[in-house]
Amino acid sequence: MKSKQKWQCRMAPTLGKLESTAKKVWETDEYTDQERPTVFMGLYGFPDFYALWRHKGIKEVFWCGTDILHFEKGYWLEDEGKHFFSVFARNDLAMWLSRNCGHWVENEVERDRLWKCGILARIQLSFLGDINKFSISFKPGNKLYTSVSGNNFEQYGWDKIQNLALNNPKIEFFLYGNTIEPTYKYSSNVTIRGRVSKERMNKEIMDMQGSLRLTEFDGASEIIVKAMLMGQYCFSLIDYPFVNHPSTLHTLPSIQKPNFEGREWWRENLNNFPWT
Repeated sequence: MKSKQKWQCRMAPTLGKLESTAKKVWETDEYTDQERPTVFMGLYGFPDFYALWRHKGIKEVFWCGTDILHFEKGYWLEDEGKHFFSVFARNDLAMWLSRNCGHWVENEVERDRLWKCGILARIQLSFLGDINKFSISFKPGNKLYTSVSGNNFEQYGWDKIQNLALNNPKIEFFLYGNTIEPTYKYSSNVTIRGRVSKERMNKEIMDMQGSLRLTEFDGASEIIVKAMLMGQYCFSLIDYPFVNHPSTLHTLPSIQKPNFEGREWWRENLNNFPWT
């Protein structure tokens, strides 16, 4: 829904650090006014829903991925788990959300999951970073990078990497984001980089050839977007335009030119929201 007023963005407090901020990229204001049009980024718990419910102006919801899974299961009102919103209450919330808000997701997997809850969402890719900061950096090679959040290794597919590494011995895998050592035994073509700053990671991945995303349910990860903006190649279990399936990893060392077509498509199709 369009508005002549400048939009605000309320970002869920539980969201991790992103490449940049909504204020810089979407050019939205921080959330202070219940009357102005607002995008609510992330609905991870009841406090996020309460803020949305209290808002009197135009409201749009940008779902971030894991918050959809939380919504499916219901919500605890506090850490001790004494008060719980059941699936039945969730159905009532879904009806209210459908009537009163617009909804946005980044892929068909998210859209289908929300639709099962009774919420119809539109698909639009987003990147809270400066797209002009990522120029074409691809040169032929065999290096892939992936990441984990919160040391949730199985959720991010790190248990699948050893099999991929054995089947693709010519490819080097670089793993980022963990703060504890995974218990998996990896072969010599897997390097665990761990938690490093975004600036350092961005510098390192510029010399690589692509990214790997092994989540089965997820929003469009920054490592997918960055790879596409740098003219690299991405391998993901979730389908996106100009992104490959992990079963085609073996093709990476033979690729000789940057992903020009994919890069231009992603540059043109990021962040096309009513509030941008």
